[in-house]
Amino acid sequence: MLKKIDPKELNANPFTLLDNDWALLMAGDKDSFNSMTVSWGGVGVLWRKNVTTVYVRQSRYTKEFMDNSDYYTLTFLKDGFKDKLSLLGTKSGKEIDKMNVEGLNLVELENGFGYEESKLVFVCKKLFKNDLKESQFLVDGLFDECYPDKDDFHTMYIGEIVGCYINE
Repeated sequence: MLKKIDPKELNANPFTLLDNDWALLMAGDKDSFNSMTVSWGGVGVLWRKNVTTVYVRQSRYTKEFMDNSDYYTLTFLKDGFKDKLSLLGTKSGKEIDKMNVEGLNLVELENGFGYEESKLVFVCKKLFKNDLKESQFLVDGLFDECYPDKDDFHTMYIGEIVGCYINE
């Protein structure tokens, strides 16, 4: 059961949450929804607000849902669900119904979705977005390392955490 808490009560390491555990980025509503696995992003404070930052490539199907939604969720699944995260990260919502993945039970939250199998869910209200461009990179080699084909750049989204849920 997901319980709403103040995000300042969390004892989570923001570096391992995304890099090691991965998350599901979800946007849309019951009629038009998609999710994707993410491992780039951040959790912190900006503009006096608790925020998450996520990055979505231009080519991803989820991008249109992010652009057309006021809210998104970052859902961290309990241990033992890496196979589901891999599936949701490699298959497009055009190929599979991501609302009804076997072994995951979708839960509707205020302004978003999570799963019964979640250990943590952030519901975020979009505050800002910006497309990354080659000219914005300040360190030699970083752009070429991350975008060797010089295309399919990321859009950065910053969202205020308006709901934080943990599984009890």
